[in-house]
Amino acid sequence: MAVVGVSRDPGNINHHLVSNLVNLGFRGDIYPVHHLATEILGLRAYPSISSIDGPVDLAVVALPNTMVLPVLKECVQKGVSRVVIVAGGFSEAGEKGRRTQTEMARLLRENNIRAIGPNALSPINTAENLAISFHPLTEIKRGGLSLIFQSGLYEPRLHWLLSEFGLRLNKLIDLGNKMDVNEVDALGYLAADPETHVIGIHLESIEGSGREFLRLIREASREKHVVILKSGRTEAGARAAATHTGVMVQGSDLVFDAAVRQAGAIRAQTIEEFFDLVRALERFGPLLMRGSRIVIATLPGGEAVILTDLCQQEGLSPARIGQETLERLRPIFPPWEIPGNPFDIGVCVQFNDGQKVYGTLVDSMSRDPEVDGIAMQFPSAVLELLPEEMLQVFPIAVEGRKVPIVIWAVGLKRQGSRNVQWLEDRHVPIFPCPEKALKALSALCRSSRFKISLDQGDLQATDHGG
Repeated sequence: MAVVGVSRDPGNINHHLVSNLVNLGFRGDIYPVHHLATEILGLRAYPSISSIDGPVDLAVVALPNTMVLPVLKECVQKGVSRVVIVAGGFSEAGEKGRRTQTEMARLLRENNIRAIGPNALSPINTAENLAISFHPLTEIKRGGLSLIFQSGLYEPRLHWLLSEFGLRLNKLIDLGNKMDVNEVDALGYLAADPETHVIGIHLESIEGSGREFLRLIREASREKHVVILKSGRTEAGARAAATHTGVMVQGSDLVFDAAVRQAGAIRAQTIEEFFDLVRALERFGPLLMRGSRIVIATLPGGEAVILTDLCQQEGLSPARIGQETLERLRPIFPPWEIPGNPFDIGVCVQFNDGQKVYGTLVDSMSRDPEVDGIAMQFPSAVLELLPEEMLQVFPIAVEGRKVPIVIWAVGLKRQGSRNVQWLEDRHVPIFPCPEKALKALSALCRSSRFKISLDQGDLQATDHGG
């Protein structure tokens, strides 16, 4: 890999284009290109691409826009087959920029060179310890989540997403202006990638074939979860997209919404919801929901009432607990009868050992054939201090009837928490509030419904509303 435009100054964001490769242990050869330096971060630096004495598979070009075209011509002479153009100032910057971008696209097409960008930071591939980013990175937790972005909206929050927020990443592709590689190319690649289990897509426009895009979503949704965040939903948003990545968003957002839902994707409404859902679906792993019936278990009873309302708003329904399940639960009841759903954990732990309450609750509810999912509350201080033997109650649901469980614990610190990691490694995602927990179950339910309908041969897959 050649990085053209790298900086020797650690305070310059272009410095991290190479420092991240070094710190992460990129598995290929790295060639910094700098017109003055002979060495950067212990690596031999070269004055130009043509002066590099080894082959170059990928060139990352991070120079001012006026200097990009000459470098691309040099890439043609060097035999480079792939380029990433980081620089902006092309189709999004007016007629002059559009003409330059058109000329670059023609040059690359005539020489069979594929390109991401311009105006893009790409790619990240955790299998190769490869990360093109302006932010310093020293570790990326590997997982089954792959992301496609049209812009770098993730970039200012990337360090937080990969550390405190806890994303476990497989691949990330930032498309930028989509001069060549577009969302259809990227989606087709990830749909066929066996290491990708969840695909998150941020779009401002569809530059490739809309029909092929929807076909690929449907194909990917057979085995993977797909979440889409699309901007430009309003007239003002469409104008903003045109000034940002140089594309004009066209067509009805209602039509787009219905089409992607029919194809099996989940539509996120906000940036925060997008990241919440892709993380949760990655944590659920192979678990699916057979239906929409869930159990809500809270500490205060008033919270349960509010969540019962929210449950139905999210397309879920309260499970009707069977008599056999109630008999299993009765040993942890207080000295009076209480409903099975919503379940009052708070009053039960006043009269019983907490480990017994949670263990009996999870075991009993996961055995009930009328229960498709469980949402339960923990005090954050308790969850952080639980001994591992108490945590063992949760895999019962995973290893037994495979009932998905979500937990919320207000104020819980995710980063560095042994128990959070232990639970999420076993497909139990944890959230800071109940609303996020129920949205995650709802997303899993809708995605599961689509997969199950295809397995059953129902081509009239149920509407994904919500």
